[in-house]
Parts: sequence; structure tokens; C-alpha cells
Amino acid sequence: MTAALRTVVAWALFPILVTALATWAVIGATWNVTARVNPSLLIFGTILVAYPLLALLEHLMPYRPEWNRAQGDTRADVLHLLITGPGASSLHEALVHGTFATAGVWLAGRLGGGIWPVGWPAPAQLGLALLVSEFGHYWFHRFSHEQALVWRLHATHHSALRLYWLNATRFHPLDLLCLMTCQSAPLFLLGAPQQTLLMYALFSVVYGQIQHCNVALRTPRVVDWVFSTPGVHRWHHSTDPREGNNNYGAIFSLWDHVFRSFFRPRDPFAEAVGLADLPAFPRDYLGQIASPFRWEHIGRITGA
Repeated sequence: MTAALRTVVAWALFPILVTALATWAVIGATWNVTARVNPSLLIFGTILVAYPLLALLEHLMPYRPEWNRAQGDTRADVLHLLITGPGASSLHEALVHGTFATAGVWLAGRLGGGIWPVGWPAPAQLGLALLVSEFGHYWFHRFSHEQALVWRLHATHHSALRLYWLNATRFHPLDLLCLMTCQSAPLFLLGAPQQTLLMYALFSVVYGQIQHCNVALRTPRVVDWVFSTPGVHRWHHSTDPREGNNNYGAIFSLWDHVFRSFFRPRDPFAEAVGLADLPAFPRDYLGQIASPFRWEHIGRITGA
């Protein structure tokens, strides 16, 4: 690939990926309604296509080549993908979905009708769903950085020593369950229909990987002000708390602007990531799962 072509691709790739993802979310959810396709199969099929594509792009045009080299983290990250994600989703389905969906029906009855604008075009409903769910995500995410006990759960996500597509699934199960609950609860309470919920799922199941990917994407500042792009989110993983305790958005940067936690210097991110104050944080999967309950022990090892 020539330098000129690489530059064109770098600028074009993010809007292409996001547009394709949003288009597929609308088409896939509509297909589910008309053809009664199993939603889980649609989500699984989306993952099978999108994740390998991002891995290939990381190989072809990495943002930082050293981030393509394993640092004793691949096994743990794969287990988070295969166990943590599905496990938290199952718990969410069993413990949360029905409760908030029932509360949404009750609320609609009390108000004399549903709140969700079901008559809007599907793309508009997708955009609204992303904004509404982001509000819940923003506040729990920020809370997990500002409250020491909850940080014990969220530290697993920030323990990565490099950023690549698989980091998006590195979460403690309890942290991920809380995030999923705070994201989905507003949608259930407002009465978002199944088609909208599926659109949201198809979009968000891939955007996190885009946000964390080690691909040399280039985005103008106006795009960074709207979306939590990789260029914005990398600062959130900085080892410097003055930089890392910002940019809490999962998809959009709106709530970071509203609540003054947006951080995007003009220079691209070129710093270290990880937990500078806990260098002995476990790198193995079971150690990360146990870490919130062994916090003092981890601190003693590292002298924290």
C-alpha cells in the first residue's frame, strides 16, 4: 500500500466502519422482525464477520506496531471474550431484563401510553437508543473511576498493557453486568421495542472493538467531538489519572461534553497504558476475576 493510499484509507476507514455498522444494525433488526431470524444468531454472525476484520486491519495498518505483539495477555483476553461476555449477558438476561421490562410496561400504563417514539424511522430510533443508553453507561463508568470500591472491579479493564480489539471484552463480570444494566435500564423503562433493542445490540457489540482497536485510523476533531473514537478513547487508558479520568463515553462524546470530562489534546496518544500504580496486577484470567477480593494483597505486592 502506497503512502498516499494509506493516508486516504486512514481518513476514510472510521466513517466507513460506523456507517456500515449502523446500516447493518437497521437491516439486521428489520430482517429479524420480517423473517423471524434468531437474534442471537444475528449477533453471533455480526461478531464472526467484524472481529476478524478488525484483527486484519490491525495487522495491515497498526497504530502502534508493538501493540500487535502479545504481552502474556492473549489467553486472558480470549477467555474474557468467551466467558465473561456471554456470562454477564446471561446474568443480565436472567436477573435484569425481565425486571426492567416489566417496570417499563407498568410505567407506560401509569402514563397512559408508551414513551418511546415507535413511529420514528429505524435509524432515528437507533440514534436515540445509543444516546439514552450512553447516559447510564457514562455515569456508572465515571462512578467506577471515582469510587475506590467500584474501581476494584473496573481496574481489570484498565490493566491491559496495550490496546487492541480484544481489550473491549476485558472486564470483570460484575463490572460488565453493572454496565449492561445501566445501559439497558433506560431503554426498558422508556419502552423501547424489540427491534430497537436489537439494533442497539448489533451496533454496540462491534463499536467497542472499534473504539479499542490498534488501527491507524485518523479522525478530524469534529468527529472526535461527536464520537468516542479510538483517538479519544486511548487517552482514557492513559496511566496518568489527569488524562485517564476523562472520556467515559462508550460510543458518543456527548455526555463527556455536558459533564465536562472530554479530553482530546491536539497531539495523538503516544503514552503508556495500564495500571502504573499496580504493576503486579494479575495477568491471568482467574487472577483478574479474583482481584477485587484480593485487593490488599495485590497492593502489598506492588508496595501500593
